[in-house]
Amino acid sequence: MDILNQKWLLLIVGGILLGFTGMNWNIPIFAWITLVPFLRFVRLGHSWWILLFALILIQTLSTMRIVSEPFHIGIAVLSGIQGGIVFTILLWIWNQIRIKFSDQISPTFSLAFLFTIVEWIGGYSSELGVWGMFANSQINNLILLQSAALFGATGISFLIFLVNGSLEQSLSEIITHSQISKFTKYSLISCFLLFVGLSFYGTIRLTIPIEGKSIKVGTITSKIEIQTMWLEPIQNRKNTELIFQRTIQAANEGAKVVVWNEGAVLINRNEEVSFLQRVSILAKAMGIEIIAAYIVPVKENEFFMDNKLHWIGKDGSTRQIYFKQFIPPGEPISHIPTEIQVIETEWGKMSAAICYDFDNLQLTKQHAELGTGITFIPASDWKGINPFHTEMAVLRGMENGSSIVRSTRGALSGIYDAYGRPKGTLDYYEENDGVLVASVPVAQVPTLYQSLGNWMIILGGFYFLVSGAFILVNVLKNRN
Repeated sequence: MDILNQKWLLLIVGGILLGFTGMNWNIPIFAWITLVPFLRFVRLGHSWWILLFALILIQTLSTMRIVSEPFHIGIAVLSGIQGGIVFTILLWIWNQIRIKFSDQISPTFSLAFLFTIVEWIGGYSSELGVWGMFANSQINNLILLQSAALFGATGISFLIFLVNGSLEQSLSEIITHSQISKFTKYSLISCFLLFVGLSFYGTIRLTIPIEGKSIKVGTITSKIEIQTMWLEPIQNRKNTELIFQRTIQAANEGAKVVVWNEGAVLINRNEEVSFLQRVSILAKAMGIEIIAAYIVPVKENEFFMDNKLHWIGKDGSTRQIYFKQFIPPGEPISHIPTEIQVIETEWGKMSAAICYDFDNLQLTKQHAELGTGITFIPASDWKGINPFHTEMAVLRGMENGSSIVRSTRGALSGIYDAYGRPKGTLDYYEENDGVLVASVPVAQVPTLYQSLGNWMIILGGFYFLVSGAFILVNVLKNRN
C-alpha cells in the first residue's frame, strides 16, 4: 500500500483523471474517481504549494483540449490559474473540516456539499458560468441526466462528489485500519442505491411520451466566419443571400419557425432597416417565424459589434429584439441589457437566447419561470468545443422541461426534446446544405427543478448550518 502514499504518483494519476473529465475527450467514468488521488494527497499532509502548482498545470493542460481558433492558449492559462486556485482552496477547507471537526460534521458530506455549492455559485455569477460543473462529464449518459429534472445538474455533481469522497474515505480506512467503518459502509451503500434509483427513474421517464403537439422547426447555418464577413464585403453579401435562400428551403421543408446561427449575417447600421424589412416580407410570404441573428459593426475600423436577434412573426411584425446578455471574457461585443421574454405563438410558448446566455443559470432560470416550451439558441462555437457546448445547452433544457433548438456556426446544430433526445442534428464539419428541419414538442414538461430551483443547494446550506451549530456547541463546551 506504500505506493498509494507517493505524492508524485497521486498527482500524476489525479492529473490524468482530471485532464479527461468534462469538455471534449471526456471519459465519463473518470469523474467518479478523479478527486480520490487529490483527497489522498491532502490527507497525507503533502505540500500545499506543490498541490497548487500541480493543479494549475493540470487545469491548464486540460483546458488545452478545447484550444483552436479563436480560443487561444493564453485563455487556457488564465482558466488554469483560476481553476487551480479555487480547487486548492476548496481542498484546504475540506481538510480543515476533516481534521478539526470530523466528530461534528461528516468529511464525506461536507466535501460533496462544499464542491456543489461552489459549482452553483460559479454557474450563477462567474464569467465561466456552468463550464466547471462535474455534471457535464455525464453529458452522454441520457438515463442519469434525467435526474436533472429533479435537482438540476448540481444534484448530479453532488452525487459524483459524494462517490469520490466515500471512495477516498474507504481507501484511507482500509490502509490505516484494514477495515471500513460502519458510517463509511452506509455512505457507500447510499451512493450505490442512489445511483441505481436515479437510473431506474431515468429509464422509466424516457418511456413516458411528451404530451401536446409537435411542430417542425428549422436551423440555418453558414460556413462563412465573422472575420471574413467583416473584411470582405463581397463574401458578406453572398453569405446574406445564402442565408435567405436556406431560410426559404427550411420553410419549403415544413419548418414553422426558423432560427439562424449567431451572427449569421453582418449588416451595417445604415442598411439595418431595409434588411429587417426584407426579413419581414419573407416571413409573411412564407408564413413562418424567423429568428434572424446578426451583427452590426459599432465602431469604425475596430472589430467591435452589436450581437443581436430580431424575432419576426409570420405576420411580418417584430416580436422581440434581443441582445446577447452573458458575454464570454474578451468577446468584442456591446452589452445592452435586454429583458428575457416568452413569445406566445399559436403553437405554444417559445423563447430565444444567444449562445453563451445558456451557460448562465440566472438566465436559464428566467426562461423556465416564464413557461417556455422551446428555446431557440443562435450560437457560434469552434472545433475545440464541438459538440460539447451544444450538449451543455441541452442539459439546461432537461432541467427546465423545455425543448432546445440550437443553430450553431462552427459546431453541432441540434433539435432536442425536453428529455434531451435528439430529433435531428447537423455537424458543421460534415458536407451538408446547412439546413436542419425536424419535429419537436412545444409544451413545457413540468420538472421539480423548474418548480423548486436548486433545492440541493438549500439542503447543503441547511446541512452546514446545523453542523455549524454542533461545532459551536462543541467549541464552547471544550472552552468551559
